[in-house]
Amino acid sequence: AWAEAAAALAPTGLLATAGLGAAAGLAGASPLARAMPAAGLWLGLGLLGLAAGAAAAARSASPARFLALTGIGLAALLAGGMLDSLSLVREAATRGAELRAALAQHLALAGGALALALALALPLGLLALAQPRLEAVLMALANGVQVVPSLALFGLLMPLLSGAVALWPGLRGWGIGGIGAAPAVLGIAAYLLLPLAGSLLAGLRLAPPELLDAARGQGMTPHQILLRLRLPLGLGVLMGGLRLAAVQAMGLGTLAALIGGGGLGALVFQGIGQFATDLILLGVLPLAGLSLLLDAALATAQSALERRA
Repeated sequence: AWAEAAAALAPTGLLATAGLGAAAGLAGASPLARAMPAAGLWLGLGLLGLAAGAAAAARSASPARFLALTGIGLAALLAGGMLDSLSLVREAATRGAELRAALAQHLALAGGALALALALALPLGLLALAQPRLEAVLMALANGVQVVPSLALFGLLMPLLSGAVALWPGLRGWGIGGIGAAPAVLGIAAYLLLPLAGSLLAGLRLAPPELLDAARGQGMTPHQILLRLRLPLGLGVLMGGLRLAAVQAMGLGTLAALIGGGGLGALVFQGIGQFATDLILLGVLPLAGLSLLLDAALATAQSALERRA
């Protein structure tokens, strides 16, 4: 615990030094002046994060505590105004409402795609467990989607959804159209089928054949075997697939901005178009932070389930 606290203090101290240095450098300058951190700050923060992650992996531990402590340190610096002179913080303050809206849109896109993929992967995976031919078709489709570039898949979905809306105009009332969130959610969900369905089938097959035969010999039904044996033994693997899919959904959600889906990607591409580094970072850093926190939380849950199994 002390080592993790010390590791979390390192990036906090580095940010505090940058903030104090920026404030000193801008003393007496125009209120509109701002200081942009150089590449060394981001490189240093990246190296500290990699070192903390490697240390956690060496101890087979989750980096959740390190991330939580670092987040607390960052929140304290922001609350104390120590980072107010940095250009990124000023950009965030100026675009606060836009940033919050983009964050909400991104979470809705990623969450909706993950929920849709789960709604498809769970029943199809359970059917494929008993039907080898269905499993072959399901995994072939899921693997086939992975080789299609994401923008190409979004592009294919756009005319299909536009045609569906032309045939059934009522779909527009549900928010479905050729552009926007609908093709983004469908496209992202298609990419999530492979990790979810693959981990589901792998987890449900962890139960030893001898144990399954003994359960059948005791008169247990397939439903009881699924709930009492297969699922408890395979929860760790299932959580691993969910962890991969959740982080993948967060990353792919960035491309939704290219087809009018909004999200943090809108800030990133807007910054690229304007050659505005602060605006790019304003979209990238929350996305990276959310992905790391989500991965750490699910990794902690996965480790707990594997220890119980």
